[in-house]
Amino acid sequence: MNGLSGTTRLPGPGVTVRDMVPADIPAVHELEVRLFPVDAWPLQMFVDELAQPETRRYLIAEAPDGIVGYAGLMCIEPIADVQTIAVVPEYEGRGIGSALLTELIREGRRRGAADVLLEVRADNPRAQQLYVRFGFEQIHVRRKYYRDGVDALIMRLELADVLTVHEDIPHEDVRYKNLRYPDVRYQDAEINSADQHTAGQPGETTPTEADQQ
Repeated sequence: MNGLSGTTRLPGPGVTVRDMVPADIPAVHELEVRLFPVDAWPLQMFVDELAQPETRRYLIAEAPDGIVGYAGLMCIEPIADVQTIAVVPEYEGRGIGSALLTELIREGRRRGAADVLLEVRADNPRAQQLYVRFGFEQIHVRRKYYRDGVDALIMRLELADVLTVHEDIPHEDVRYKNLRYPDVRYQDAEINSADQHTAGQPGETTPTEADQQ
């Protein structure tokens, strides 16, 4: 079953995007270790994330030879957070990362989010350009956030603005509790960003205006 909704464009012939299911976790974790060898999530974290459909949605991109990408969103109204996006290098340039991000944005809107947040390495301008193309803007800098000392840029997409471009995105009044700031990563060989991976830990709070740089 295809997990896309609305008019999201599929990422090239032979590649489909659908909801992640528990049976996908071993293969997804293998990719996780390959793409993020230093900061890879443990397998159990994927199990735990998938067990929270009331606040989470995870997707995979699948080709005839297996899973080639995955992504996840946490949403507790009014904020949605991109948890992770990953695409294998062999499938670069096919729009897979863009398709996954598009669907995560749609999901945030459906769940009643006003904003979508994500983090990106300060030394990864190509990834930043992708997010800017989607309408994200930088709102904060977290100094030396990554394990190698690189700053993290916090970027925000205001979903009210998305309606001017994606008028077909529906809005559902769904409310959630137990907000936690996510461990957000981005890996998409489509824009050559293999080094982006967050060092944050669950339980951190969203930055305030007072500590913005």
